[in-house]
Amino acid sequence: MPTKSNGNVEPVRRSSRSKRIRYNLAEDFDDDLESMLAEHERKGQESRDKRDAKRSKPEDDKYVWKHPGYDIPLDSLPALCIERIFSYVSDPQDLYNLAFTSNFLMSLVTPPLVIRSAVFHNLRKRDTRHRKTLSNIMGYLSNRSIHIPSAHRLLRLLNAKQCERGDNCWGKNLLTGKPMALDTSLACRPFGLAICDKCIKFGTTNVPYSHFSRIQKGVAFFQWNKLMDPQIDPVTGERHGSLVRVIELQQIESSFDSQEDRKEALESVVERAISAGGAYCPRQYEEKASSYLEAFENAEKEAEVFIRAEQAKADKLYNERREEKVAKKVARVRAIFDLFDEYLADCPRKDLAMTCTWREDDLDCLKFKCTIVEHAMRHLVSAPSSCSDRQIRDAAAGVKEAFTILEDKKFFSFSFISESSHRYKKGLYEYCSTETTPLTIMTSNLADQTFISLIEQDQMTKALLRVFNYHSCTALSRSFALAVVRANQNAAESQDRIEKYRSLAEKVWKKKTASYGGPSMTVGTIKDNYNTCLEEFKILKKNARDYLASDQSREFLRRDAAHQHGDFTRQMALDQVFSPSTIDQYLPSQQRRLCAYDALKNRNFENLRIIHEAYFLRPNQYSLNM
Repeated sequence: MPTKSNGNVEPVRRSSRSKRIRYNLAEDFDDDLESMLAEHERKGQESRDKRDAKRSKPEDDKYVWKHPGYDIPLDSLPALCIERIFSYVSDPQDLYNLAFTSNFLMSLVTPPLVIRSAVFHNLRKRDTRHRKTLSNIMGYLSNRSIHIPSAHRLLRLLNAKQCERGDNCWGKNLLTGKPMALDTSLACRPFGLAICDKCIKFGTTNVPYSHFSRIQKGVAFFQWNKLMDPQIDPVTGERHGSLVRVIELQQIESSFDSQEDRKEALESVVERAISAGGAYCPRQYEEKASSYLEAFENAEKEAEVFIRAEQAKADKLYNERREEKVAKKVARVRAIFDLFDEYLADCPRKDLAMTCTWREDDLDCLKFKCTIVEHAMRHLVSAPSSCSDRQIRDAAAGVKEAFTILEDKKFFSFSFISESSHRYKKGLYEYCSTETTPLTIMTSNLADQTFISLIEQDQMTKALLRVFNYHSCTALSRSFALAVVRANQNAAESQDRIEKYRSLAEKVWKKKTASYGGPSMTVGTIKDNYNTCLEEFKILKKNARDYLASDQSREFLRRDAAHQHGDFTRQMALDQVFSPSTIDQYLPSQQRRLCAYDALKNRNFENLRIIHEAYFLRPNQYSLNM
């Protein structure tokens, strides 16, 4: 044991750290390297198989490229087969990239192929930029005003991204040496050229609106007043763009005075320009342009048929899915309706509460007419899948409570206003008992929980007026008319005359209460309005009687007795005194505006008769042709 210098024995210190076993490199040579590599390869292959299984789809096995085969170069196929393949290419950019890969493929590109590709490009997404570009070029060809582009040039025009004038481009960038880029948002090709905005601005000539060539065939215009000289390709020497030079048009206008002479001179210049191009004579030019237009029209018709067929297919699929969806929802809503009806078995006025409208062909298939029922059930009907029996039971309990309050308070007997001594309330009671129904009251948007709370608090008159304020144009004015014009008021007057006086009373009420909007009229306000309107009604009633009894009115009836405008007679025109318009109406015969209500109120019978004469002569203008 170790000892210290002083002779004492030192205790042995033991470490808890495990000893690391040295790795013997000689043991590596005992392992089988081939088996290790094989195991590594097997695991790697399993990992790759799992990855490919996740990426692949079952339908991928249907495609031909999933099966072993051999490759054939495209330009080794027969020409007819290649043309057939080209006809399926519906993108001018793809056709351009495919055709310009070899001279052989380029020689098989024809104008009908290019036209069809542009017309059918992206039809389903309604991206018609190439179609509009081609239509713009065809517009120049229909006017026979540009050199006919070849199939290759037509394809380049459709896919152009830079100005084709090259070094002569007004917007050329001297640092990069590239001409100005075209505005891709515009689909036009001015003068049948792919030129930039600066070339259009600085390289064209503006002519006045009165220039003779604007209405002549053979002259290419852009934006009705811009002309441009023909462009010559520096490589091939071919002419592109306009047929006629601007200087020739100006010389024709300076040389001849009559339009006929100018037209003859222009025709000769156009023929000379076509012949100078070297590709066609005038007759061949006409035939070639006609073939381009015919190919474009045929492709347009075929595209329209394709769009209609695709739209019909999409509409059919949409209708089938919608009908299936509607049928499922209607079945679920009917189950909710039956359960709701079961819970309301002992509800007072159950028939009124269950009044509803069914629409079997709409997702919004059920609508209750009573507002309070609709508010309780609409969230359940709109989402029937998430509806539970408890929610239906709670909604039925709330509806039953509301209708129990209505029944206990005997609201629909209207006894709370029938015993009143106020004439307006008597008219209101007559309106409620004879001209309206409980369903009409309960369908008001204001027949809600607040309406039920007011009835529960015995404020039934306030609750009723709250509902009628929403229909203030009819209910309150009609109640006033029934209050001031009683059926037994004057036995000598016929029922027809009583209804006419009531119509006049309604006009007075609407005129005097026009400043009040919606539910702002209280019981006190209505009482004040009643007194004011009653005084004014008495004045208008007396004036209407005096107006009809006057000699001038009798003369008005006898004048041109045989002349009528349809079924509208002079007596009908005079009867409009009971329904005077409260707004100023323009009378063409008087060249001024007159108000029938003010004329009757102020006893201005002459102006009133002028208005009624205008009614008789032009009933349709005033919506009076009955």
